[in-house]
Amino acid sequence: MKYDFDTVYDRKNTNSLKWDFAMERHHSEDELPLWVADMDFKTPPQVIEALKKASDGAFFGYTEPKEADKKIVSEWYKRRHGFYPDPESIIFTPGTVFGITTAILAFSDPGDAIMISQPVYYPFSEAVLDNGRKLISNELVRDNKGRYGFDFASFEKQITENDVKIYILCSPHNPVGRVWKKEELEKIAEITLKHDVLVIADEIHADFIYEENEFVSYASISDEVRNNTVLATAPSKTFNTAGLQISPIFIFDQGKRRLFRKKLGALGYSQVDFLALAAMKASYTECDEWVDEVVDYIHENILYMERFLEERLPELKMTHPEGTYLTWVDFSGLGLSDRDLERFIREDAKLWLDAGFIFGKSGTGFERFNLAAPRKIVEECLNRLESAIKYLKK
Repeated sequence: MKYDFDTVYDRKNTNSLKWDFAMERHHSEDELPLWVADMDFKTPPQVIEALKKASDGAFFGYTEPKEADKKIVSEWYKRRHGFYPDPESIIFTPGTVFGITTAILAFSDPGDAIMISQPVYYPFSEAVLDNGRKLISNELVRDNKGRYGFDFASFEKQITENDVKIYILCSPHNPVGRVWKKEELEKIAEITLKHDVLVIADEIHADFIYEENEFVSYASISDEVRNNTVLATAPSKTFNTAGLQISPIFIFDQGKRRLFRKKLGALGYSQVDFLALAAMKASYTECDEWVDEVVDYIHENILYMERFLEERLPELKMTHPEGTYLTWVDFSGLGLSDRDLERFIREDAKLWLDAGFIFGKSGTGFERFNLAAPRKIVEECLNRLESAIKYLKK
């Protein structure tokens, strides 16, 4: 590989949420953190160089993206995923969750029903409930091989019974790692268009796709679907720039785009961050090779973990990820309650993970691991887990 993903860097004392806030979040300092989804790899050198160059200018005033800056986002989508979303549709926000929340406020009223598919990224439910909307969960179904999918009869029934106004699609899905097939997306589109349900598609993990799987952007299905879609993305996951807050939100329908801008202004947000824009430009124009290599490296981490669990910890069942850099592991074979499982993970295994139940009731008994880390960290995590389970069995 051209780039180094093996070196373990000391990220402590950098105000890292992942590494520096154990005490503030009621964890112990000796827990190995594999929870929040940022990488323990250095950001691409091209991005670091772009930030240095931007800083050398010595002016950090109000900053606006040019039309050419919007085009590089669309060109990335075209180059990587075969779909060119209209760059004129982009509105910049500080992050995908901010963009999704703004869309909820712009396109629904207090008390309206908004549907998600749990287990799913927990800020979705928080954005719904904290803004006075009614949360509807259409639970994903899990087959005997641990693979998740939709029950479309239930999906449509819950929409009609609850008069759902918005559906939030996670694609690829966090935490279960599904990369939705085109026919699955087409079925979602058929049902939501039929019942006039706006779709917010979170595609932030689209660049992490493994094996024979192929990412299909929801907005690429048809013109009608596109005009009924708010497409949320960001460079933060792909290029490890979560601390540089910028998120292009595509809203293809002009009327919807106008409503979104009005709500965005009401929230007090206007110009983008100066350094975030510089980083985004370098990310989407200079880092293809880096992304190819980091995806391959993370995939090897995933396969390593899968083999480790199959050979040495068969009590744990890992859902094979088709995408994202997260793994979803069923710990129910240990026979522990949620409370006891959390104590076991934190006190016995000395790990800081995201507990499954925070992703919804159907996540009970699961844990989410972030494998965007040097192999040594992944090995240390699994060795701690193995030792703790051996001790538990005594």
